[in-house]
Amino acid sequence: MDYQRKTRVIANSYYNKGLEQARLRDLSGAAESLKKSLHFNKYMTDARNLLGLIYYEIGEVGDALVQWVISMNLQAQDNRADDYLGEIQRKKGTMDLERKTIRRFNQALIYCQSGSEDLAILQLNKVIESKPNYLKAQLLFALLCMGREEYQKAGKSISRVLQIDRNHKIALYYKTLVKKFGVNVKTEREPEKRKLKSVISHRQMEDDDVIIPPSYKENTRDQAVLNILAGLLLGAAVVFFWVMPAITKSINVKHNKEMLKYSEELSQSNQKVDSLSDQIETLMADKSKAEESLASMTNDSDSILAQYQAVIGILQAYKKDEFTSAVKIYAVLNPDLIASTDVQAIIVEIKKDMTEKGCPILEGLGDKAVSSGDQQTALTYYAKCIELKPDSWEAKFKSAVIYKGLDQKDQANGLFSDIINNSKDEELSAKAKSERGF
Repeated sequence: MDYQRKTRVIANSYYNKGLEQARLRDLSGAAESLKKSLHFNKYMTDARNLLGLIYYEIGEVGDALVQWVISMNLQAQDNRADDYLGEIQRKKGTMDLERKTIRRFNQALIYCQSGSEDLAILQLNKVIESKPNYLKAQLLFALLCMGREEYQKAGKSISRVLQIDRNHKIALYYKTLVKKFGVNVKTEREPEKRKLKSVISHRQMEDDDVIIPPSYKENTRDQAVLNILAGLLLGAAVVFFWVMPAITKSINVKHNKEMLKYSEELSQSNQKVDSLSDQIETLMADKSKAEESLASMTNDSDSILAQYQAVIGILQAYKKDEFTSAVKIYAVLNPDLIASTDVQAIIVEIKKDMTEKGCPILEGLGDKAVSSGDQQTALTYYAKCIELKPDSWEAKFKSAVIYKGLDQKDQANGLFSDIINNSKDEELSAKAKSERGF
């Protein structure tokens, strides 16, 4: 079996494993398997599409969009990723909702860092209400609830996470903490409940009930007084010699137990505080990464998503034999924002074709923009032409004239000097000298 076939077989095996894990709601395990599949075969669009669906399911919409856009770049036709991206575009307000969710989650993290847990919980309640499948928000909410010993609320959030991803490691760890500390709180209250139950379980006496001792006889008044005095003396002796030492010992034992219990609780609280601090640091790092990823992909026309879409647009224009449309899209492409080596390889091939055939079209588009009064667009076309072919002297001259008209003398004089010193076109050099003022 050759190397390429072997890697394809391994990639397919990991994909099938990830697909089965996804069906069993083991989304964490499925994501790991799919990443391994793409490690062996990065062109496997089915694995990318499924990985994007998993990210979307756990609330990581930014990561899902990245996978689907790369998938569309690798396979422009008959690709389910096109349906997924189209569905997000058709849902109005989807990206606005994502931005609000990220901002609220980030604000909750800031509140956690400043010690305002109540405000953090309020923000997380809004996040969870608008987006129940955002696992990071559910886990942070559960963590804060455990810190406040509200184990029932924490358990609900953890259960929600495990319904979406049944083998989520952090959620399973939190579940053990809820079982451990939640049960302890419950069992400490059980003895008091049993005492209360034993007190109220006997039948209450009615007003006319009378308890008659087995040996009853009437005493004279003197005998009654003597009996009372003897009883008082006997009672005092019993209290002093028997009851008081027992009570003192009981109080000391109880005090020692309470001190031991408070010491253990203080130690556990310190451990929980350390654990919460570590979790908050991790979540803060995840927050920054999610914020930067979402902002870089969706903010404006210079976003990562826009660049991938531009590459797809160029490829589609090539298929339709619309080279001028491809040139227009290439003029606004910023390849530096694209991290994928596969897409960069495609851009290199496109650039070669543009260098050979695109400059005259770019210059013509710039001339049309000048005629319509759109000088900035004209500069964009001329600049892309100069980038492809640095010896495009006509484009440099026209750009310099525009800069001169915009009173940007440094840019204009730099281009005029370049033409004068390096161009072999004597007529164009003479025009440049005239414009330069020589």
